[in-house]
Amino acid sequence: MRKLIWIMLAIIALQACDRNREVYNIEVNLDGSEGKWIKLLAREDRNYVTYDSVFAEEGSNAVLSKGVKGVSTMYMTVEDAEGSIRLLIENSNYTISGTLEDHEITTDSKAQNDLNAYNEKLRPITEKMNKLVTELRKSPDPENPMNSDSLRAAYYELYDKQGAMDSVYIAENPASFAAVLALRGTFYTLDTEQLEAVLTSLDTPLQQMEEYKYMYGKLERMKAVAIGQKYTDFSLETPEGEILKVSDAHNGSVLLIDFWASWCGPCRRANPEVVEIFNDYHENGFNILGVSLDRDSASWVKAIANDNLAWSHISDLKYWNSEGAELYGVPSIPHTVLIDRNGIITAKNLHGAELREAIESLL
Repeated sequence: MRKLIWIMLAIIALQACDRNREVYNIEVNLDGSEGKWIKLLAREDRNYVTYDSVFAEEGSNAVLSKGVKGVSTMYMTVEDAEGSIRLLIENSNYTISGTLEDHEITTDSKAQNDLNAYNEKLRPITEKMNKLVTELRKSPDPENPMNSDSLRAAYYELYDKQGAMDSVYIAENPASFAAVLALRGTFYTLDTEQLEAVLTSLDTPLQQMEEYKYMYGKLERMKAVAIGQKYTDFSLETPEGEILKVSDAHNGSVLLIDFWASWCGPCRRANPEVVEIFNDYHENGFNILGVSLDRDSASWVKAIANDNLAWSHISDLKYWNSEGAELYGVPSIPHTVLIDRNGIITAKNLHGAELREAIESLL
């Protein structure tokens, strides 16, 4: 009997140690990885940095072992190989085999098992999307120029379908770490109230994830500049190097703050319509302030000229770290904010007839 008690105590002690692991242990057996570096990449300030790495010796599996705080999203890469494997890393055991494109992950990590289940659910769609991306990367067929358009249309249709599936997954799996990643890819479509409702519906352990903290930070900034609030003033440089404030551009007019960039395809495609609206209402007291998320001054200035954007423009050329974009919680671009003559935010992201109606009601 005493021996049985000691055995049970030993098992409990081992389980306690397992739960309080201080490092992860990742055994890697990926095809073609022998003689190459295997890296775990983490994101810092929108850049990828190497968090851990190992050289895969021939004849044995490579092992990555290091401590991590909480649960972190990382990406496994292999030297000179395209693609990566998205992982939710915590101090647990992982075994990864197969290829970067078609792999199998076995683990005792709840977070990673959540992600495995989520990936499997989306597999039929993601496989189709990957095939379309491969086709789109090929040189356009001069004899069939419409083919690229049809491929893009098919891709965006699948993208929207994935977004709808993500919304259902988040609602049905509030305890899943993968739900945070799903929300990170779609939260920019939600307004302040919707985002707050979804974030508060997720279980407490998920709040440790950097993606959750990022979205919560965006929510707080979105609240400060929500519809019905007075606009937040800030100043940046014009292309000529002068300092211009939002309040300078507003000055009692109806103002549209347009967050955009020269590298943003949807922004550039929307510009002709914005130019028409500016020309139609500017003399009646409507103004636009362009806030660019560019990094290169020459590209920014060239786009202003090429698209005939005759209103004022400012930028700090800090890309997504733009002070203006941070203050206004901009999740994606194009992003517009409509302000009335009294400085109150009345609408966001209106286009076409809706934007025209809103402007006319404020003039």
